[in-house]
Amino acid sequence: MSRGCPTTTPATDSMSGGIVTTSISLADDGEYAALLNGKDLTVHLNPTASGFKEVQIVKVKEAGCRFLKISRPRFDVSYAHDSTIQDTSSRRLLCASDSRILVWNLEQLEQQVEIENIEPGALNIDFGADENEVIFFHAWNTKLTIFGLDNGRSHVIKNPKFSHYNGFGYRPQTGQLAILLKPDANDTLTIHESRSYELIGREVLSTVDAQGLKWSPDGRWIAIWDAASTGTKVLIFTADGQFFRSYTGLPESDGALDLGVRGIEWSPAAAHGSRSEILAVGKVDGTVDLLRSKTFTCLATLSHIFQIEQHSPCIWRERYAVGGMSLEYTESSSSSSFTTIPDTSTTLRGVSMMGFSHNGALLSTVDQTRPNIVWIWDLADTPLLISALVHEHAVRHVVWHHSNTQLLITTANGALPTVRNWSPHRPPYIVRVPVSRNESGRFDVRWLSSDGSESSRFWFGTPDDYVLGYIDPEEHGTARFQCFNTLTGQVAPGSHGAFMSR
Repeated sequence: MSRGCPTTTPATDSMSGGIVTTSISLADDGEYAALLNGKDLTVHLNPTASGFKEVQIVKVKEAGCRFLKISRPRFDVSYAHDSTIQDTSSRRLLCASDSRILVWNLEQLEQQVEIENIEPGALNIDFGADENEVIFFHAWNTKLTIFGLDNGRSHVIKNPKFSHYNGFGYRPQTGQLAILLKPDANDTLTIHESRSYELIGREVLSTVDAQGLKWSPDGRWIAIWDAASTGTKVLIFTADGQFFRSYTGLPESDGALDLGVRGIEWSPAAAHGSRSEILAVGKVDGTVDLLRSKTFTCLATLSHIFQIEQHSPCIWRERYAVGGMSLEYTESSSSSSFTTIPDTSTTLRGVSMMGFSHNGALLSTVDQTRPNIVWIWDLADTPLLISALVHEHAVRHVVWHHSNTQLLITTANGALPTVRNWSPHRPPYIVRVPVSRNESGRFDVRWLSSDGSESSRFWFGTPDDYVLGYIDPEEHGTARFQCFNTLTGQVAPGSHGAFMSR
């Protein structure tokens, strides 16, 4: 355990000694954190700075906040040649209960909007296309209401099929909304103009039970995948909702044996104006079809069956180090490392995780047949397996860095809070992180987007206990976690926050 990160404990009420309900929200880019403790709301800015800024606690009107969200960064259009430059002046914080929605300016923590008398039982409340919109999915998915915070207007879309983020999405850069609806027995795709939400396009789908949609990062395409029971079926639409093409698997495949699609993932648009070159289609049978985005034909199929080939990938096996109090990777050259660890937490089969590196050159996958293994593929020229990381427990998260080629991995090991770090340029590390144990092993991990160095900073923790730090390589192939700050529900009497720095 590294110096500077105190051991954390649950928050307690100093008067009654009882447990206080706490909630922590991290911005998607990791740049901001908010902690709600009862009615006390604390916001933290620039957590990596030695003299980090901390906003004083404000009081929310009632306990029981169900949704605590931080708006996503807006990219400054005046720097169109560099999409990594963020406009941080307009970030906002949302706290919503069953009766009202409160929105603050993040920098000054000034309340800007209050929406009262909302319908109880909301399925999802979040920011919309930007910080000037709030989306509200009503109970039973009867309708979606979009509140315009800057103009006081609201728009209603009836019968959304899902309230989660596979059911709708905003077009990158321009903000048009694509959403799946279920007005009757048929799935329907509608496209709505940014801000006004006027209808641009409407298409009744040929799906039996559409499972989700995803915009391509370049904003050119919308992909929708059907239920696995229908076999392989992915529909491609243009940005205005016009049907373009469908993918139903390889021509030579036996339809009777086709188990269908589990999920899809687009490769990134590596630079401004570039295209998303590949659509990865993860199948229930454990394979991944890689489609070219120009023609949406299959260029290769990846199989999660280890085979001894002329090119042998680097296999790293997790094991307990001497003493049994820490974990380490050891290199293995045998296919016997690919043991099967049943995942009792889910009955789903197939490829459960896929993720591209920042430049689209590498792809990581996890197949539920062996949920403890992360497979890493090189997609240059002929796709090739270059590495596999085999763990003692099922994998929970695989997160690529936003600007360099490394990834973080967490597993369901609740006894040892650890993070695994892989890079193609050195052996992988397993590092103990000083947070409280989590019996389910459901640790969250995310990179800090402003950090592009090799020793990049990241958050690690649970909804009530986070640390921010980086991995510091040491001699003899070992590494340790260096802590910057800890965010926890523990609030001392009279204090004005829960951020602890070394």
